Amino acid sequence: MGKINVLFVIPELEKGGSETLVYDIAKRMDRELFNTSLAYFDFFGNEKFRDAFQVHGIRLYHIPRNGASDFSTMQIISRVIRDENIDIVNAHHFVSMFYSFYACKIANRRKLVYTEHSSWEVEQVPLKWELIGRLLLNHLDCVVGVSEDVTESLRAKYRLQKENAITIKNGVDFEDKKENRNVKEIRDEFGLTDDIKVVMTVANFRKVKNHLFLLQGFKELLKEVGNVRLLLIGQGTKSDPENTEGAVRDYLEENRLLDKVILAGHRSDVRDLLSIADVFCLTSYREGLPISILEAMTAGLPVIGTNVPGIRDVVTHKQNGILIELGDWKALKDAMLKILTNKELKCNYGKASRKIVEESYSITQCVGRYQDIFLRLMGH
Repeated sequence: MGKINVLFVIPELEKGGSETLVYDIAKRMDRELFNTSLAYFDFFGNEKFRDAFQVHGIRLYHIPRNGASDFSTMQIISRVIRDENIDIVNAHHFVSMFYSFYACKIANRRKLVYTEHSSWEVEQVPLKWELIGRLLLNHLDCVVGVSEDVTESLRAKYRLQKENAITIKNGVDFEDKKENRNVKEIRDEFGLTDDIKVVMTVANFRKVKNHLFLLQGFKELLKEVGNVRLLLIGQGTKSDPENTEGAVRDYLEENRLLDKVILAGHRSDVRDLLSIADVFCLTSYREGLPISILEAMTAGLPVIGTNVPGIRDVVTHKQNGILIELGDWKALKDAMLKILTNKELKCNYGKASRKIVEESYSITQCVGRYQDIFLRLMGH
């Protein structure tokens, strides 16, 4: 039996949640059974992340895209599939599926698996693309949602039968044996004395991540707790029209928060940095199934998040964290204050976070589900 050649397709090679999931799956697939490669449309300069794929022997293909439905892009994907003898394409997000459909189902006869990461993205699809989607999705080999909420959105929007759309939950590696950096060393890097509490978030600077709301709540928190810092991990991309890094920096300067908020930029050592946090916050307008929260839960952290799809899939109110409504900065402030000042509550929420991840969000289980699908589609 020869190896199965799998091509993953993503819209952009940037270290966001869906891209991280693809990386984690591709690098962990059984090399005795599969060869893996990756195609992407846009690249914003994150060379470390790009190089990480190549370190694991994952071949990369940068496929340029112009306009909403560029036929030349479809032809290039088709050529890659043909030249590299690809057996299965796993396209992540609708745009990747759309461009891969011609290459897999018309120009070539290959298997196509579509993974969707966000119920909001599904629900916001315009009518024209909804109708196109109904036609295309019913000719795919498998449709996957990263949470039950996403899967239900796919079924409803594209009128899929229940058995034609399945859920494979995102996963994280909670058995990573890599030795972590010393906590004191990390705190010293950021000038944090032992008495300072740390609120942390991991999110690139985009409108959807709602950083300004988090800053509003943190500003109010400082009126009651002085020995606390907000650590922001992530960066904006200059060419991204949704980039909010400039607005965040302006807010910090206007509100004299530059000495209270740490802008750490892109980091490859997020798991180490989580070790100095007391609570993790994610105040997005919407999410798929956020890898950043799962990694925080793996580190045994309590989580504060907005009560939106994706976040509420992994944060159970008053079990492993606190859910707050969008725009309610007072509730956000109160949630941070409650966890930071109640050691027992913080500990209980943190233990619950770790337990939830171990029981439901293993990357090993996630990879295994994808491998089973790929093997089944190839008749193995």
